[in-house]
Amino acid sequence: MLSEQVRSVKLIPITDQRTSLPEIPAVSIIPGMSGSSVTLNIIAKEQLLARSPYFIGLSTNEMKEVSHLTFERQVGRGEIVTLEGGADHNLYLVASGALKIYNTSSGGKEQIVSLVRPGDSFNDVAAFDSGTVPATVQSLTPALLYYISGPALLERACRLSGLASNIARLLAGRVRDLSSLVADLSFRPVAGRLARILLDQINREPAPYLTQKDLASMAGTAREVVARALKSLEDEGIIRVDRHKIVIKDRVKLEDKAA
Repeated sequence: MLSEQVRSVKLIPITDQRTSLPEIPAVSIIPGMSGSSVTLNIIAKEQLLARSPYFIGLSTNEMKEVSHLTFERQVGRGEIVTLEGGADHNLYLVASGALKIYNTSSGGKEQIVSLVRPGDSFNDVAAFDSGTVPATVQSLTPALLYYISGPALLERACRLSGLASNIARLLAGRVRDLSSLVADLSFRPVAGRLARILLDQINREPAPYLTQKDLASMAGTAREVVARALKSLEDEGIIRVDRHKIVIKDRVKLEDKAA
């Protein structure tokens, strides 16, 4: 049974138990890890810009111009980067660390929209429409970010080859992602949502510690419901809940749950 004292989880690579490889826990559940350290895999500024879908197709000289517009920001674990409803018109690129993007209801309930890691971007909408920030972004680990003024990019969008179409394509992708999230929260049972969350997060680095409350916020439900969903997956033989970890016993069945 999942102990009520278990409060946090860490998502790390999994091993299917049907193979001959040593068993590796998919989710380590570790209490009281607020002071834990995280190894940062830092992407260099020029490499980060070259990898960003926003700048695909730009020439060397155009990339240099973008680089001159790009500034560094380091944040500590737990630090708020952008605040829902605030004014921040910068596009952020993640060079290291992991951050959560979430909305908060008037009653204080939190809904995590997504987690972002090295190579990802956030605050795209506010950067390009000059409106208020649509979601709060908080660092789950120490992180290194680079930011670029959205208005400055828009000024150059028609002149820099492909930038305008890249912006349009990526913002359209954000709409698709949010539509998928709404569909999940509306129609998918909690066990299915939890299965998708586990599958989405494993094998991604860095692996931040997530509380059960975080998992519940990602699944759009209560922590107690997440605990019951984990117990249900365990009863079906899909996972095994040990004292300090959850082992994925049958990835295929977990994928079926998430489908």
